[in-house]
Amino acid sequence: MKVRGAALAPAAVALRFLSQAVSATWRLRHFEGREHLERALQPPSMLACWHGQTALSLLLVRRFLLPAGGPVSILASHSADGELSARIGRAWGIRVTRGSTSRGGREAALHLYGELRRHRSTLLLMPDGPRGPAREAKPGGIVLAATSGAPIVPAGIAAARAFRLRSWDRMTIGLPFTRVAVVVGEPMMLERKATAAEREEARLELGARLDELTARAGQLLSKKP
Repeated sequence: MKVRGAALAPAAVALRFLSQAVSATWRLRHFEGREHLERALQPPSMLACWHGQTALSLLLVRRFLLPAGGPVSILASHSADGELSARIGRAWGIRVTRGSTSRGGREAALHLYGELRRHRSTLLLMPDGPRGPAREAKPGGIVLAATSGAPIVPAGIAAARAFRLRSWDRMTIGLPFTRVAVVVGEPMMLERKATAAEREEARLELGARLDELTARAGQLLSKKP
């Protein structure tokens, strides 16, 4: 979504109310791995899903993360789209750190480490963001998990009725009153002393798990009631 300049403020307000109103109508029909989500509600932790499922993850934010009472954090890029995401996130009550892997990456990583360790936050991690390639996990989340000791809790989310934006991540937007399925996997833990090879293995494993969980969520919605 390309929004620039003076249009940012009104767009953020409109999208805030729209996202809150529409997500409130979503019906959570299938939820597997609730016991694993409980680990994400015990910060410091990271709840991971693909960037294209960011909008759908608002269901988890509304129903589970924010009611748990702990801080919820996200990373937003320095781009105009990142500014829009940051404004919407803050309106939801989410803490926002600015930065990306391509600009301000090291500084952003230090801030996220502080969110996890000092503020004991639950970080919403989109490992293929902010610019993709889609569904290709980057190493940043793995490094953060190893250095902070926070687990990565992977999740797949799907909506029965939705449309996709023409963005690099093909963002999925659930339509009003759609059925939603959530599948949460076992937490991934990394040791601080993990070798480069072990971190690379974990990166590939995270991507594979997210693909599997997303596919499972879609399968649940395809089943007849």
